[in-house]
Amino acid sequence: VRWSLFFEVALAVTSVGFFAFNWAENKKLLSWPGFSFQKLCGYCAAAIAGSVFVHYAIGWLNLTMYSRQQEDFSFLKGNFLGEFLLVFFTAVMPGVFEELGFRGYLLQNLLKVADSWQALFITSFLFAIIHMSFVSLFWLIPFALLLGAVRLKEGTLWYGVFMHFCFNF
Repeated sequence: VRWSLFFEVALAVTSVGFFAFNWAENKKLLSWPGFSFQKLCGYCAAAIAGSVFVHYAIGWLNLTMYSRQQEDFSFLKGNFLGEFLLVFFTAVMPGVFEELGFRGYLLQNLLKVADSWQALFITSFLFAIIHMSFVSLFWLIPFALLLGAVRLKEGTLWYGVFMHFCFNF
């Protein structure tokens, strides 16, 4: 657990560092021009629907392959601090720092040397690969493509941050 915590914090610091490296160019991604609450709700609803689908698909795979449902975090039920840390490290941190790193820094810089579709596909595949799970590639790539497309369409990271949070939560 200590190593995974260290790894999460190191990745967060790295994401912020790279994003800040091109601060003059990247800071516009933190603005939220044309904010729409309805649009935010729609994007978050799509992320939640995707998450529910993945949850049940993975549950079905676990039952099919292992004849049991895996519950890795059931020991945290009823432990407020444990539940808080679980939400923080599985929903808040990835929502913010993976978006800064992948859709902020990496996509922004790839757009300088590749067209938008190439940059979108490259960042999506790298995002999926960094999660180090072959089975997860089947839902991480489409999710990353959606996050990247929203980032390109909207010109801000915030819709993606909220979508990522809702999906992971």
